[in-house]
Amino acid sequence: MLEVKGFHGFRFAAEKVGTLDDVLTPPWDVITPEDRRVLIERSPYNMAHVLLPDAEGGRTRYKAAGRDLESWITDGALRQDQSDSFYLLEQEFADLDGYIHTRRGFFGVTRLPEPGQRLVLGHERTFSGPTEDRLRLIEATRANLGPVFVLYADPENELGPFLDQTEQGPPNDEVQTYDGVIQRIWQVPHDDAVTAFFRDKKLYIADGHHRFHTAGVYRDAMRARELPDGPRPYDYVLMGFVALTDPGLQIYPPHRLAPIPEDFRASTFLADLKRWFEVRSVEEDFPSRVKAQSGCTIGVAINGIGDYLLTLRDIDRTKMLGEDHGPAWRNLDVVVLHRGIIEGILGFPEDTQFVYEHDAGKALQAIRRGDYGLAFLLKAVQSEEVCACAEAGDPMPQKSTYFSPKLPSGAVIHRLV
Repeated sequence: MLEVKGFHGFRFAAEKVGTLDDVLTPPWDVITPEDRRVLIERSPYNMAHVLLPDAEGGRTRYKAAGRDLESWITDGALRQDQSDSFYLLEQEFADLDGYIHTRRGFFGVTRLPEPGQRLVLGHERTFSGPTEDRLRLIEATRANLGPVFVLYADPENELGPFLDQTEQGPPNDEVQTYDGVIQRIWQVPHDDAVTAFFRDKKLYIADGHHRFHTAGVYRDAMRARELPDGPRPYDYVLMGFVALTDPGLQIYPPHRLAPIPEDFRASTFLADLKRWFEVRSVEEDFPSRVKAQSGCTIGVAINGIGDYLLTLRDIDRTKMLGEDHGPAWRNLDVVVLHRGIIEGILGFPEDTQFVYEHDAGKALQAIRRGDYGLAFLLKAVQSEEVCACAEAGDPMPQKSTYFSPKLPSGAVIHRLV
């Protein structure tokens, strides 16, 4: 049974830290080195100081993060709410075409599933390197510094009245984060009806697979160390909840940029593609043409050659993709691209690292400049495809989705002590 509840969150005090625009950040894994440099210069309380810390004063980077977080609490920059609360979130943002959207959600904590429970389902694999890094940070800070972004089904809009509390008064905080998103946050009392709603539900991770996995690893280690006789704060993890039917839920496709393989001949490549695809040359509106096609359609731009639409023929996909995965996985355009084209035809190894760009126009500009030899344009994965792969326990290829905007780090912090 899933347990979602309110908690005593820690929030920044604007009268102490100044404008929260300079304090809250996107998640750690989308902050580039240049972003980090800009963010930490904005404020000594910027979340980048603890999300991506530097070693200093003889301390490891993790101990430095722990010291910073404790000092923020001691000097009143972070203050703990005195009652169990949920935190409503409204995000106003522009999409890639400049249209303005609003997405609603809320922050709460979820009890981490026990082994064998399939209550929180992911669609990506996790890796030891990021897990070890985030685990050491949790050990030093004893906090969930940013939320796991999860989706939930609410076709009847049962949580509508709960979320509509945003209309009853101004937000506690209104922040414009570094990524240009306006974040409005309301503290509201814990609501037993919300907890009851989630008891028979499942959650689907949109972003934060490593945050979720690391929280479970930390929970297990603390249980082994303390042998507790009941629930502890580390049995719960901070989450940001958004309904699958929210009109502001945006998923962008991370397009792929790659170098030209050795011995590449465009004519041979295009001929090989015709075994599986209808191949059409495109001279204008290329990204729009890719997006508008029905069925499995992939765009490929070849530096100095041209742009092409690849529409998969009506075939038995197991002949192209094999039978080592299930139908939900084989149904993905990104799988057809990776297993069928990138590996099957071009011969790239399965673990090849690509450059990812969710703006198709920028990807094509990189090809026109000659920065890369190949660009592969994808249509966005749909939320039901994310859920299907999660339900099947069949992870998508890495970087199959880009949920936008990200949930802010620092809007509320969950301490594990």
